[in-house]
Amino acid sequence: MLKIGFLVLMLALFSCATQQVEQQQFPIADGRYDSEFPVQSVSDELAFLSTTVRKLDCLVFYMTYVFSQANPLDKNNLSDNKIIEFALGADVTNESVSGTATIVYYDGNQIGLLTCAHVIEFPDTLFNYFTDGSLQSLSVKLKQQNFVAGLPEGEAVEIVATNTKKDIALLRKKLFAHVQTPVVLSYLRGKTKDLEWGTVVYTMGYPLGNLMVTRAIVSNPTKSGNGKFLTDALFNHGISGSPVLALRDGVPNFEWIGMASSSSAQSIHYLKPEENIPQFVAPNSPYSGEVFIDHKKSINYGVTYSVSIEDVIKFLSVNKMIIQEKGFDSELFFK
Repeated sequence: MLKIGFLVLMLALFSCATQQVEQQQFPIADGRYDSEFPVQSVSDELAFLSTTVRKLDCLVFYMTYVFSQANPLDKNNLSDNKIIEFALGADVTNESVSGTATIVYYDGNQIGLLTCAHVIEFPDTLFNYFTDGSLQSLSVKLKQQNFVAGLPEGEAVEIVATNTKKDIALLRKKLFAHVQTPVVLSYLRGKTKDLEWGTVVYTMGYPLGNLMVTRAIVSNPTKSGNGKFLTDALFNHGISGSPVLALRDGVPNFEWIGMASSSSAQSIHYLKPEENIPQFVAPNSPYSGEVFIDHKKSINYGVTYSVSIEDVIKFLSVNKMIIQEKGFDSELFFK
């Protein structure tokens, strides 16, 4: 009798345990963007996304002229002759910026890529001043080169249109005869007005030159009045231009809702020694050389702003004529 009772008890326990294992919560199909993490794997969708993003490197060259503090030059009365006359020396310098570009167009002859304007925009002229306000150096832009890795062979990458305020830019690359067909980001365009507190989003790009995906959560979806929305994505240099996607009613229903643009940052001023100091300086030893003030920007990680997909669509519409003049079929975008 005791054995029978023990067996009944064990069967009851096992049936309860089995019942608990079988219970699984799937997202409810409510037409809203998902705020819970997906039950199903998103790896296949992210693998597809990774084939549509490329590393973008921009390199700009300047001719930099250096002047003495006693020079009579003024920003408003510069001429080529005066610059050459008063320059102590001249040298070619360069600046570089990296970001992410997404393939949004392909028609067999050319590729269209979307990125952030601040990645590819450089000023034509740069001025530096002494503390008394006199001109210290002048840099004049010579040329700019834009490189997008992993594209079929063709002409140089060209800037088609930009919107500095919205931080959007369209690039193109005209292709030579080729066999390789690039993959275009073909997800449905979403609606940022449908974003809610806690909506889960995915961003893929090239922070610090590495292809990476990050998952983030939307905050204050209705606060921004400049067309951007806020997430806690871990922004780093190189991620600007990365596509941002959200799931609507589970995998595989990704929608493209925007593009990572910028992060909150603070400017830090600090003292530094002169550049030509000995390679080895003993720690904690007094420093008696000249001291200079410099500054750098420090990213506040976890505060990332993204351009809305609606602003991207409006950008393409406003620049429709320019885009068509470059040989694009505007009807093929987001198809």
